[in-house]
Amino acid sequence: MTFIPLSTQLLQAVKADNAHQVEELISNCDSKKSLIEEHVSANGQESLTNLLPKFRSKGLVLNIQALLNI
Repeated sequence: MTFIPLSTQLLQAVKADNAHQVEELISNCDSKKSLIEEHVSANGQESLTNLLPKFRSKGLVLNIQALLNI
């Protein structure tokens, strides 16, 4: 079994437009803020913000929007 970093898993899920997996990865991460900040600094925020309307957790959406100032 190969370890795949969480940031890589998040990038792959975002690129695949898999909102459910993105939401699950972020929700289950102990360091949500740093994971999101790392992803946005490396890949931009557009693809992540485009997935937010598909998230089931409105609280998570609000937290991400506040973090990204959108």
